[in-house]
Amino acid sequence: MRKVHEFSRRDFLRLSAMASAGAVAARLPFAVSAQTTYTDSPALADAGLPPVAERLPANPLVVEPWESVGQYGGTWNMVVRNVSHDHVYELLQYEPLLRYSMGGSEILPNVADEWEASDDATTFTFHIREGIRWSDGEPMTTGDIVFWFEDIVGNTDLYPAFPTWMTAGGEKPELEVIDDYTIRFVFPQPAPFFETQMAYPRQEIFKPRHYLEQFHAAYADEAELAAKVEESGLEDWTQLFLNEESFNTGVGMPVLFAWDLTRYGEEGNVYERNPYYWKVDPEGQQLPYIDTVFTEVVRDLSVAQLKVFSGEAELQTFSVGQFPRDTLALKQGEAQGNYEVIDAPISEPNVFILGLNLNHKDPVLRELFLDRRFRIAMSHAMDRDEIRQLVYLGLPKEIRQVAPLPESPFYHEAAAKNYTEYNVDEANRLLDEMGLTERDGNNMRLRSDGETINIAIEVRARRDDFVDALELIAGWWQAVGINASVKPEDDALYATRLSAAEFDASCDFAGAGFMPVLNASDYIPVTTNCSWAPAWGTWYGTNGASGEEPPAEVQQQLELFDQLQVTPDRDDQIALWTQIMDIQAENLYHMGICDRASVPIPVVNTFQNVPRTGWDIAWEAGNIGTTNPAQYYKVSS
Repeated sequence: MRKVHEFSRRDFLRLSAMASAGAVAARLPFAVSAQTTYTDSPALADAGLPPVAERLPANPLVVEPWESVGQYGGTWNMVVRNVSHDHVYELLQYEPLLRYSMGGSEILPNVADEWEASDDATTFTFHIREGIRWSDGEPMTTGDIVFWFEDIVGNTDLYPAFPTWMTAGGEKPELEVIDDYTIRFVFPQPAPFFETQMAYPRQEIFKPRHYLEQFHAAYADEAELAAKVEESGLEDWTQLFLNEESFNTGVGMPVLFAWDLTRYGEEGNVYERNPYYWKVDPEGQQLPYIDTVFTEVVRDLSVAQLKVFSGEAELQTFSVGQFPRDTLALKQGEAQGNYEVIDAPISEPNVFILGLNLNHKDPVLRELFLDRRFRIAMSHAMDRDEIRQLVYLGLPKEIRQVAPLPESPFYHEAAAKNYTEYNVDEANRLLDEMGLTERDGNNMRLRSDGETINIAIEVRARRDDFVDALELIAGWWQAVGINASVKPEDDALYATRLSAAEFDASCDFAGAGFMPVLNASDYIPVTTNCSWAPAWGTWYGTNGASGEEPPAEVQQQLELFDQLQVTPDRDDQIALWTQIMDIQAENLYHMGICDRASVPIPVVNTFQNVPRTGWDIAWEAGNIGTTNPAQYYKVSS
């Protein structure tokens, strides 16, 4: 047996890529409570609930506060630019089976208080906290994992592609239910990253079966389900189910989070404390301390900025204004706004990923985009250093493509550096070489069918820095004869168009910088939300049953990735990833700009237990969820 030890994030990322060192068992020193008496929030006094001791599991997880044991009460106010702003998830809803420590240096117990892995990384056994309950008081058991596995992601009407991170060698594991609180996953081949995936954000492998069965065609009464679909205004049961099972929109769905979504609407969302939350502080007080979370939708940029600068938005880990230009203003306004700005490092590999749609439904544009010369020309046409200086205030240090960071064991120099030079002559030479020499009256190049080459770059409207950078890029592309424009969109519309491959080009967040194999879709098309080739991702996820077959060199990348996923040895993993990046370095399927600087996090001075150091708010590191926001509390100003 080997225990989890503390070491640096970089060491962890290297070691987490090796599942060959033996079996694992992990338990926090403070994971089992010695308390015999528990207390809860006064807000629950008249709620008609069982005593708090009966609402907690047998061994509630004890959260050591960053500063001090807190006090109950208050509302946590945040500002978002649209109701579908999913980054709130990272703050409030990080409760996977396992969890990362802050900064991602360690894998810790969470919903599961113990787990074991076989020496060959094929068998994983998890022990759920006995007596843990959903927010409506119903027991959470292994049956909720089976329901997720078989009836949600295992149902092709709901999810055409089974999640690749739950497979080894393209095959699903076998589930062995030992009892209500013990479950075993048996893979046909080694799954060296499985434990790490169980701590990854948004990869909760359980949903409340007792609640969601009423929306599922396999369990619900047909007439009753049809009535629910009609009442919802949606097209069929699958749309209804996906809406109801979403942690972001599913009002009424029981959760394991500290706060339960009780209102979802255009003015904002309300989250109320979960009376069955299964974590306590060292004195036996049930968490969370804060009663309510309110995310106010403020679409007007100037009003949103004012709320942040005045301290009305009490803790923000995402931009609502002109990021990063507001960083200086935030710093200057600390005293007046009664807040402190924390500079939080973020290990994403780039400020954003820019991709042409290689699965475009227009055959002429598809042919253009699939020609590597066109992609390389567009990359050379961009002045990355001007974006670094003008949009990002010179804070990023390195011009680069989307590739693992230099600190990562998977770093690839050529993939990071190729085609980043601003070279208009080379861009024009490549476009001319392709035969794109005819121009329209505005000096824009013509397609093979005589139409002007038009490229609309779609982007999340709330990211003002993305929009500003793309406006510059569109101008540079126009300078070489490509009529580019920028199309900001609401998050929901952006995601819908992306998954349907109904876009010319897209700009999005750049994914994993340290451990790319855990979130590889920004590097290779392994998921349906691949921002530059969603149909190839569908083909991969469905084993060729749907989607579009990618070209030979991309299939080679996917085959190498399959090998990597079942390879326990770290050096062999790195060698396989290097081959994947060799192909990217040559073909440039997607583009980047520069590395990311620290992110400013304004925290009002009435907020307590917010750590000031040790941050990595990258998605792959668990973002702010690793700080246990349930132990934040508020004091009087």
